[in-house]
Amino acid sequence: MPDDRNDPLEKLAAAHRSLEENLNDLARSARSLGDPRGRAAALEGLSCVVAYFERSMSRHQEDEERSLFPRLAVLESVAPTLDRLRQEHKAQRRALDELRAAIERDGGADAAEALPPLIDGLRAAYQRYVACEEQEVFPAARRFLQASAMHSIMNEMETRRGRGGQGNPAKGISGRPSRPGGMRRGP
Repeated sequence: MPDDRNDPLEKLAAAHRSLEENLNDLARSARSLGDPRGRAAALEGLSCVVAYFERSMSRHQEDEERSLFPRLAVLESVAPTLDRLRQEHKAQRRALDELRAAIERDGGADAAEALPPLIDGLRAAYQRYVACEEQEVFPAARRFLQASAMHSIMNEMETRRGRGGQGNPAKGISGRPSRPGGMRRGP
């Protein structure tokens, strides 16, 4: 039985589950805006979830665009899907920017009405995105990518998180210390 902790596709799928949980938290917080007693906590909850998206989902998108998608781009059957997903990543970033601005701008009564449609749109976009990846892209990766490529993807993902892929978490794949942001020093 393979070790799911070292499977990059399982890590990406786990991020999708976390994404879904956070979308639910976002919707719950937005519904709480109508209660004046819980308004401050709801706004704080919204801001925390948006910060999660900005941090974790941007890293998730980078994992896909820098590690997974380039390895699959040679497959004619999946290349158009990868292009569409890259465009969806851009749309997701714009939607998050719009949501963040609405939260910061609408600490007043309009937030309870303005935020739910933004959140519903974001949720629908992410549901389509997750379904596409899990039904098309991940199965193609499992069929096409060899174990060495999957191992490289996992190492790249870990390096982006400052864990270095193998061995000492303070060192990059080469064994040399990593720079902040997961970038290795020269050769």
